[in-house]
Amino acid sequence: MILSTAQVPAGGWKPVTPAGEQAITAIAEQPDRTLLCSDFDGTLAPIVDDPTQARIDPGAKAVFGELGGLVGQLAIVTGREVAMARQLGGLDGASGLERLVLLGQYGQEQWDAATDELVVPPAPQEVRQALIDLQNLVAEPSEQNLRGVVLEDKGRAIGVHTRRAEDPAGAFAWLEEPVARIAQQHGLVLEPGRNVIELRGSSITKGDGIDTLVERFRPSVVVMMGDDLGDLAAFARIKELSAAGRLTGVCVVAGSDEQPLVAEQADVLCDGTEGVVAWMRALAEALGQER
Repeated sequence: MILSTAQVPAGGWKPVTPAGEQAITAIAEQPDRTLLCSDFDGTLAPIVDDPTQARIDPGAKAVFGELGGLVGQLAIVTGREVAMARQLGGLDGASGLERLVLLGQYGQEQWDAATDELVVPPAPQEVRQALIDLQNLVAEPSEQNLRGVVLEDKGRAIGVHTRRAEDPAGAFAWLEEPVARIAQQHGLVLEPGRNVIELRGSSITKGDGIDTLVERFRPSVVVMMGDDLGDLAAFARIKELSAAGRLTGVCVVAGSDEQPLVAEQADVLCDGTEGVVAWMRALAEALGQER
């Protein structure tokens, strides 16, 4: 079945698999053994032209925090650095997020809000070298107008953003080959996304991040909320663990026309960040009634 947000009420959500239909009930039966994970950009925070200006939607932050007191564990798994996610999300000391675990750079960086323990490995030199090549690439004259293309230095990764370019799709298509060549030259991992191509110094995925969280918290139910290609590995790992009978997995997708492939992994399909907020509110209401 081909899924799209056209099938979802505006600002709402829709279960599209049996797991999606049973998700809230499954969580309500074992709230203390539920791990609720989310991506940052495009899921809790609406996509914006300038990635340095992304902010968690106030409604998303409020209900995510409310769920922090209703489920066993909250986690954010993002491609951003921990420091940037903490800053943009206003996560330090946020109500309901006192026990939040934040995995940055797909899990290379970790922050535990309860203990304030922070793990940030050194950035690989290969990423520094690739950044110079990318700066030269976007600065050089070319047959494609690259005006507005932005490089985001994430320390262990670099994002090449085309959303602010005069021709975002054309710039993205033109950049794919030379950016892939630079990644190969420096032994970096290439990760395409929504108007962004990311070069990473590690092959670790959000699926590995899910494994880290499952091993630590031993949940019976795991929910992952995401929207982009980088979340596919997390969705796939949750489905594998669920199929193996190790836990009940639920994939909640903030659907978009930019990444229709991601919608195909949904158990619950949402109309962007608004839909994710609506689903979390429904979950919070159900859990509140159980108490």
